[in-house]
Amino acid sequence: KLFFIKNQRSSLRVRLFNFSLKVLSCLLYMVRVLLDDPQEERQDWSLIIWVNRPLPLWALQVRHNVELFSDLRVLLCFQGNIWEQVLRVPFILEMISAVPFVITVILPSLRNLFIPVFLNCWLAKHALENMINDLHRAIQRTHSAMFNQVLILICTLVCLMFTCICGIQHLERAGNNLTLFDSLYFCVVTFSTVGFGDVTPQIWPSQLLVVIMICVALIVLPIQFEQLAFLWMERQKSGGNYSRYRAQTEKHVVLCVSCLKIDLLMDFLNEFFAHPRLQDYYVVILCPAEMDVQVRRVLHVPLWAQRVIYLQGSALKDQDLMRAKMDDAEACFILSNRFEVDRFAADHQTILRAWAVKDFAPNCPLYVQILKPENKFHVKFAGQSIEGNVCIRTTMCVQLCAYWSFYT
Repeated sequence: KLFFIKNQRSSLRVRLFNFSLKVLSCLLYMVRVLLDDPQEERQDWSLIIWVNRPLPLWALQVRHNVELFSDLRVLLCFQGNIWEQVLRVPFILEMISAVPFVITVILPSLRNLFIPVFLNCWLAKHALENMINDLHRAIQRTHSAMFNQVLILICTLVCLMFTCICGIQHLERAGNNLTLFDSLYFCVVTFSTVGFGDVTPQIWPSQLLVVIMICVALIVLPIQFEQLAFLWMERQKSGGNYSRYRAQTEKHVVLCVSCLKIDLLMDFLNEFFAHPRLQDYYVVILCPAEMDVQVRRVLHVPLWAQRVIYLQGSALKDQDLMRAKMDDAEACFILSNRFEVDRFAADHQTILRAWAVKDFAPNCPLYVQILKPENKFHVKFAGQSIEGNVCIRTTMCVQLCAYWSFYT
């Protein structure tokens, strides 16, 4: 584990190979089902236990389950709680789908024994989630939690449908002798609550499986939908991301504040959009605090609703600066509340934000409001490597807007 933590790309390749094996095993199972031709007899329970598995297909399935021995070696070398590893769901699924193939090698008479290989879809889902995490670490970029939750939800739906399709198709070999497409049709109609009734399971094992899968779906899916809804609500509160396409096609400036008050916001917007050449600009507000009622009411006014975007985040975090597309911004304004009691502390926060912005987007013009004149030197230090891109004022924000209008 320590090796894979330090070598993310190697871990990504191993997980990609493992994911490919699981998907290939599911495809081989579908090939076996398509090649299978059960007898026309009804209520023959032996059709559930025994299947027709051609020798070449059996050899391929055995070959793709050889990786079991590597898992056993890892388990034998594990120095922690072995029972904790043995009772893990992925390990149990590995045993169910791999051990029987090893037994068929030892006892050739059991070569046609049914093995629920389609359960490998859950192992493929587990491998895909780990692979996405390794991909984030390898490329040093993190997708949003919304992306991961949507991916988990889609994978869960696919695995539930695939398990139900394959399970019903196999159990109905002793009943209706359904094809994979018939089973797919039945599952879609059932899970969509339409229920035409033209295709139904005839024997009790397949009927029991349908009941179990519906119960599992009613338990698992609402939990994941709830997590997705929670993340969506949090995303709406934080404002989401400023569109990369809009950032490249439209002009925008970023306003960074520690606490957004209504008077500060209105002073800035009125002075900024007073200039006729700035009417087509967008203003992206980056503030760590949640919008209060007054600011929310103002931003819902049609005059500002299409021109001002509020993002909840900190200018000290590269991820939030990336959300605001700071590297594509025409300018960045860092303002302070002029009624601050502790002006030195306010200037310290402003200076830190100025350094962070200049480090993230060195080519972005920076306009900083400093409350104490003696603190100008620290902000100038942030812009000394790029001359002319930092403007420091000790006055109120309207004069910063005037300077910006002059330079543009």
